[in-house]
Amino acid sequence: MEQVPVKYERHIFVCVNDRQEGDCCSNRGGLEISKALRDYVNKHGLFHRFNISKSRCLGHCSEGPTIAIYPDGKIFKNVSIKDIDKIINEYLS
Repeated sequence: MEQVPVKYERHIFVCVNDRQEGDCCSNRGGLEISKALRDYVNKHGLFHRFNISKSRCLGHCSEGPTIAIYPDGKIFKNVSIKDIDKIINEYLS
């Protein structure tokens, strides 16, 4: 095993998990949130500072789309597309 240096200032994981039964982030806006954040990072040339990754289950399926932000160690549930501007201002600026 070989450790490599951290490449990004911040990494945001957006749950896009798709379950056959019950609630899941995919059908509640996870893909839309991931795309909006990634589009912002790419449009503003921030892809060398910030990374947006799709994630499988983050453990809050019944509580809406979930994002995890590192190295901050924060998890937000019930995220909606309406929250994008706040996420951008607080974590991608």
